[in-house]
Amino acid sequence: MQTGYFNAAWQDIKNSPGWIGKVIVLSLVMLIPIFGWIVVYGYLYGWARDIAWNVHSPLPARIFGNEDGKLYSRGFFALVIAFVCALVPGILSGLSNMMMGVGFYGLAASDYSPAVFGPTSGMFGLLLSLVSIALSFFLVFFEWTATMRMSIYGRLSAGFQIGRLWSMIRHDFGGLLRILGMAILLALGLGILLSLFLFFVVSIGVLGGVAATAGSGHHPSVAGLGATAILIIAILSIVFGLVSMVVSTFISMMIARALGYWTRQFDVPAWRGQDDPMPFEIARNTYTGGQPPVG
Repeated sequence: MQTGYFNAAWQDIKNSPGWIGKVIVLSLVMLIPIFGWIVVYGYLYGWARDIAWNVHSPLPARIFGNEDGKLYSRGFFALVIAFVCALVPGILSGLSNMMMGVGFYGLAASDYSPAVFGPTSGMFGLLLSLVSIALSFFLVFFEWTATMRMSIYGRLSAGFQIGRLWSMIRHDFGGLLRILGMAILLALGLGILLSLFLFFVVSIGVLGGVAATAGSGHHPSVAGLGATAILIIAILSIVFGLVSMVVSTFISMMIARALGYWTRQFDVPAWRGQDDPMPFEIARNTYTGGQPPVG
């Protein structure tokens, strides 16, 4: 089994002609609600699908190229999978917030007397919150595996075959864990660098404004300085938001390509129908003397 999925993904990205421009364009496309998300999902997981088939190619030259005719359906299906995987933790999180709110209200209404309803609701809400967080992390692996499997077969149903998904996850859970860990580290590292850069720019702007005001001999009104500060903050906020989107798109690109490498270990060219056992399942059943599952 291959290691270094993130390193392989980075090598492929940086060796693609004009990759920085493509990341920026994809980030701008993401600003379009629904349609933009579909395009970006379809583009990234189409490229991930290529390497899963062991087809080495740079980033597709055209964002809207749709060379395989599956760009929009693949992107839409990926969006559906992401929504479903976020739905259950979202419901649990909403219930936990409601229960904790009821608990605090019960304590307040009873003047903090030892009422049963308040503490019980609060503790149950906290438990639901912890379950929601744990489930969110676990469902990330299902979402990734489901999206890759859907991309390979081109059908949404392939992404909801829980047994097949679990079999793939169990076969190399460590690989998925490494991809998640590297994604978190990359996000933290780039986030820190971006924050430091923003702090540096803001500091230079503030010091420059103070120096210019002091050297001019004029004493502008507080309202004028306030308006200038608000304008600077607004501009920097927009720039920070756009740069953050570019960083987020780059991380998504890294994850998708790394998932393609992770999926490649399952010998995708030898796959048959989506209901048929995968090669490693057949090998495992043969080794243990069992019978391969019926498709």
